[in-house]
Amino acid sequence: MKPRAFAALALITLVAVAIAIATYAAQNRWSQAKVSGAALLPGLAAQANRISRLELQQGDKTLALAKSDEGWTLADRGGYPVKPGAVRALLVKLAQAELVEGKTRNKERFALLELEDPAGKDSKSRWLRLKDDQGAIIAETIVGKKRWDAFGGSKSGTYVRKPGDPQTWLSNGDLDVSLNVRDWVQAGVLDVPSTKIAKLTVEIPGEEPLVIARDAADTAKHTLVGLAEGKKLKEGAGIDAIVRAAGNLELDDVHKAAAAAPPASDLSVAKIEADGGLAITVRLRKEGDDTWVSLEASGAEGDAKKTAEDIVKRTQGWEYKVPAYKAQAILKRRADLIEAS
Repeated sequence: MKPRAFAALALITLVAVAIAIATYAAQNRWSQAKVSGAALLPGLAAQANRISRLELQQGDKTLALAKSDEGWTLADRGGYPVKPGAVRALLVKLAQAELVEGKTRNKERFALLELEDPAGKDSKSRWLRLKDDQGAIIAETIVGKKRWDAFGGSKSGTYVRKPGDPQTWLSNGDLDVSLNVRDWVQAGVLDVPSTKIAKLTVEIPGEEPLVIARDAADTAKHTLVGLAEGKKLKEGAGIDAIVRAAGNLELDDVHKAAAAAPPASDLSVAKIEADGGLAITVRLRKEGDDTWVSLEASGAEGDAKKTAEDIVKRTQGWEYKVPAYKAQAILKRRADLIEAS
């Protein structure tokens, strides 16, 4: 090979290698285990034991958690217990989070990072305050949206801003700050497999009750009892879906049950008769567009008694808001299931 051709080839190879190195560095510049930067909340780790209350605000929504002798609870939901470790996991992430890259100071662009005024209508930003037992603020920050894979293929970052400061930042903290109650508590309220439900009765004010029984030959199937001769179910009526919905409830929200019973006209009831003598009554109360449920349970002996006692212990004195689709799946009328003549 001629010297001139060899030199040209060497130069091309050198450029290609340089581009490859630059590309790799750009894609992996934050893949190190630790990124150097200022702490998001300086000194938080040293003050962790003083934190007694956590407050969140997003628009007109608020959520408050408080520390008690038994653990963390939802302070503005009657003291409902928070999942063990949920608050600690957030505090650890906050204490380790660092400000890595400065972003816009233009208020007109805050919404792009979900760092606008947290108190504003339809705001997506979340204002987080950590307080001591006297109500004094220990630390606070405004939390915006996540930036997935910001620091390599498996580590996300979160946009943040200090209250009153126009400077926005990308932090290396993967911060889960939610005002959804179900994200802080054990969301499951009731879980009875449909194959274990022998009978379900749904009572809606002003309607003939629906009675659904398990098929004797196939425990995975249920049928509507008392279907008049000449009548048939609508295509896709989904009798088994009603049973599954009644036996499996998860909450969207929770509060203390009212001392006085609601008017009977506002109350529907789903009565579950399960194997082993387990009996569960689910009361469904309408409040505007929302449906709130409360539970009663009993069991004579063995596993049925144990399950009933667990349900009562967890749910007695509480009322749970269930998703709209779940209430609609349970509260079926005969006209919803049977073809008109």
